[in-house]
Amino acid sequence: MTATAGPHEHPLLTSARCRQTMRDLLREDLFDPRLRDDLSLRDYMDLTIDRMKAIFREGLVHNDMWMGRPGEHGFRSMCDVMGLTGAFDFALTSTITDHLIAGSALFNHGSPEQVARHHDEITQMRQVYAFCCTEIGGGTNLREIRTTVSWDRAEQCFTLDTPSDAACKFWIGNIKHAATVGMVLARLVIDGEDVGHHWFRVPLRDEENGPPLAGITILSCDPKGGIQANQVGGARFTGVRLPREALMERYSRIDENGRFSSTLPDAGTRFVKSIETFVQERIFPLSAGARAAELATHLTWRFAGHRETRGAPRRRTLLDEPLFRDRLYQVQLRSLALRLLERAVVRGVERDWHTDPGRKNMHVLTATGKCGSWLALEVLAACREMCGSQGFHGHNQIVTLRTDFEVNVTFAGDNSVMAYQVARSALGSDRFASRPPVTLPERVERALTETWRSRENGSFTHAEAVVLVHARMLDLITAEHDAEPLVPQQVMDDLVADFAAHRLREPHRPVSPDREKIDLLADLLAPLPELVTAPMVDDRYLTEFTSSARALGVHIPEQGR
Repeated sequence: MTATAGPHEHPLLTSARCRQTMRDLLREDLFDPRLRDDLSLRDYMDLTIDRMKAIFREGLVHNDMWMGRPGEHGFRSMCDVMGLTGAFDFALTSTITDHLIAGSALFNHGSPEQVARHHDEITQMRQVYAFCCTEIGGGTNLREIRTTVSWDRAEQCFTLDTPSDAACKFWIGNIKHAATVGMVLARLVIDGEDVGHHWFRVPLRDEENGPPLAGITILSCDPKGGIQANQVGGARFTGVRLPREALMERYSRIDENGRFSSTLPDAGTRFVKSIETFVQERIFPLSAGARAAELATHLTWRFAGHRETRGAPRRRTLLDEPLFRDRLYQVQLRSLALRLLERAVVRGVERDWHTDPGRKNMHVLTATGKCGSWLALEVLAACREMCGSQGFHGHNQIVTLRTDFEVNVTFAGDNSVMAYQVARSALGSDRFASRPPVTLPERVERALTETWRSRENGSFTHAEAVVLVHARMLDLITAEHDAEPLVPQQVMDDLVADFAAHRLREPHRPVSPDREKIDLLADLLAPLPELVTAPMVDDRYLTEFTSSARALGVHIPEQGR
């Protein structure tokens, strides 16, 4: 399936080829969706690692596809593949992301020599990496991490320690069984002085699924509420000795005489630099959420097309019922909004990554997109309800998606915190100082920020920040539609009206969910056929779910089927 690649390169796959390769993988026995129901949890975890390796082996995803890396022209394709894996199994997306962001820590903070030394083991997954950043006592408050790495001048080595229970690294993907290497964020201590946050490459095991190395205790985070196959765990480090080259040396180093030096002036600057590179990963929850919402919406539409509400001679289905169409059209509009939002964020990252002004806006852009995971979870919840008991059956996919995607609103940055940061940015930079707001989201933003500025301390509430970030979402969505329309303007007007009513607390016009618009969106939002495995997509589910009764010889009247 793959083309020839040079040293340190993966095949250059176009988006179309990536999709076709992903479809081919989804047809393989390795990706049989029913395996998650038939295997033990441990076997399911191992299967997910094998699936991740297959995706890397085909060059569909790897660290050189990030913006700023040699294969950045594949960034859009990588986001697309991560979205497809999310619709297939969000545990797989999370597992891949954990390896990618750990590798990104090394690529962004290692010296050129360190990057060259470890490049292939990351991009070709010769080692499974874990991202050891979050601590149980602080969560995403990384400024207050407690893990320490102390330089021992006499021994010419580092010692990695977990000084308290609160400092245990926690919610670390891949670490429970598979990961052989961890990228650890810790405070570097030189002669008793804390010189700030630094990244360290720490061997965890001699081989996958082997015991942890001396001084390392692996903790379990199970049972989890979702993404069961993601090997989430924790780690406690006790006197773990590390060589001098374990310190990532792009900005700081210990020379051969044991002297510390840094191109960054102080500990505060080193903290900011240690985490500023992790903005691109926030697109993955959006991409995965968009594809999952499209899949759930498609399954609901298919089910509604054959599920009878009245039999012969005046047969009606759920799609014939006006109130059901109201609900279905609403989730279709929100799935469309997610697709447009994802496209806008990816386009913005590709456009602005290499300019200083653009890079300054990148955090706000990806934080806005990350909040789209709220919208995806709403779609999944609504689709589950609309399909009734069939929506609650695991083989029909929707309830499983909903359960797994619960973590999406806090994964890669808590949505509420993201919303607060977007609101603070809007408050600190008046983009309407030189022009009046024109669109609905612009008018909402100006009204909110003027209200905040009128307050003595410039404060805002949680609810106001959430409205503001949804206004920013809608701004991106409408701009993306204007740049490359996917639907007629009437459908786009309905999308704006839905946002106005349910996100922006603004007056709105009625939305008409006629069959023509519903069918148009059903065609536009159709997922890859290989992702559709739910029995309820046609009326054969009646036969599948009652087959055991027939096997026992129980007579089921035709009208009861």
